[in-house]
Amino acid sequence: MEKLRLKGVDLRLLAGVVLFGSIWGALEATLGAALIALHVPRFGAMMANLGFLLMAAGVAVYRRPELPLGMGLIAASFKLVDAAALGISPLAQMILNPMIAIVMEALGFTLAIAALWQWYPKRLLAQAGAGALGMILYYAATNAIFLYLLHRGRGELLEKGLLAYILEHGGVAASIALFSAPLGLRLGAFARRGIDRLSEAHPRLLYAGGAALALLCWFAIVRKLF
Repeated sequence: MEKLRLKGVDLRLLAGVVLFGSIWGALEATLGAALIALHVPRFGAMMANLGFLLMAAGVAVYRRPELPLGMGLIAASFKLVDAAALGISPLAQMILNPMIAIVMEALGFTLAIAALWQWYPKRLLAQAGAGALGMILYYAATNAIFLYLLHRGRGELLEKGLLAYILEHGGVAASIALFSAPLGLRLGAFARRGIDRLSEAHPRLLYAGGAALALLCWFAIVRKLF
């Protein structure tokens, strides 16, 4: 895909961050909310791996290891719409906690990919390892924040120990990430071939379609306000 730049900004990468981040945010706000309402067991592990799959797909399409962090910031911002719709502060626990979790999820995967980037694009073991490592980093970061800053679950931590606590809460998710991250990369690689062809033949149509899809994701959430 040809790189488009405006004052040093890679517009193609920016468009990818907004598009994939918007899809992720919309799924968190709709599917995630539905899983919570249905009391589905381990819904957090399911949604975290859906996020990893989308981030891996985005990295495969744009081939930039920093893409997931930008995606996470866009996805987390969807929770601000929930705050406005409910008329509550963005610092309320039901808004702030998911935002922190999404950003930490993106940061964990970004760090894992960056550490393994030399092998990540072509080696399955590195792709699976990035998924598992990123998930453990995510659970370690969120637990550290929730335990030490927000004072949630300290009793359980003191009883079990930090490592056991993280593995118990993140072990299942990390095991699933061994498969979700490589799967996302393959789906992204498949999508990239079509995107490359469309970019060469109809670049304006590609960007217009991406913008329309991102706006559709936002519209699906913003309509809560009305």
